[in-house]
Amino acid sequence: MRIIDYIQEFNIVSVIIRMMLSTLAGAVIGLERRMHGKSAGVKTFSLVCLGASLVMIINEYLMYEYPSGDVARLGAQVISGVGFLGVGTIIITGRNYVKGLTTAASLWTTACLGIAFGSGFIVAGLIAVFFVFIIMTVLSGIGRRADAYTPYIHLYLEVSKDSGLETLHDYVQENDFRITSIDKQQKLALNDKDISLLIEIDMHKRINHAQIIEALGKIEGIHYLEEVKLHIIL
Repeated sequence: MRIIDYIQEFNIVSVIIRMMLSTLAGAVIGLERRMHGKSAGVKTFSLVCLGASLVMIINEYLMYEYPSGDVARLGAQVISGVGFLGVGTIIITGRNYVKGLTTAASLWTTACLGIAFGSGFIVAGLIAVFFVFIIMTVLSGIGRRADAYTPYIHLYLEVSKDSGLETLHDYVQENDFRITSIDKQQKLALNDKDISLLIEIDMHKRINHAQIIEALGKIEGIHYLEEVKLHIIL
């Protein structure tokens, strides 16, 4: 506890330790993002966390020099400002994939970690790093498994103009499913005689999406299909 109390004091050693912890925390989160092939990686997350930490250290320094100031002012600007950086990582692709939400949220959380370390609240920062790790690993796997069994499935299809829609409709009817939305895409299909569709199917129960995709892939008239994640791509 004496070490924690010492770090919470404002001195050159505590400043170095706060910056070091901020850099390491950002690097850990950035490494996880980089391992998933995301553009924002170790350097980006380390810089965000270190920068937020530096802001709080400067804030504390100014409070010592000018006691009449607002201790939360600079930190509040970091929390709102990093949101603009996060928005730049969100991409909506031509097939309505939404990418980058987790990376954006991670950047914002990393900035908050920097504020915690920079303000000297080391215990809260370390606990938060632990929970971020749990979210990125354990909960991420649980989320992907749950997504694979939702009653709704979104599909991108390339089907024959002549018989594709009819065979798709027959499959849906035979299995007591329901097409809740269907949207014809302007994008050209791989085959000139096909049309591109985005559809949502309500299966009324939890079914492994891989089974549905496998069954649809065997239907005559459906030449290409893939599941579309309309929510979060990790």
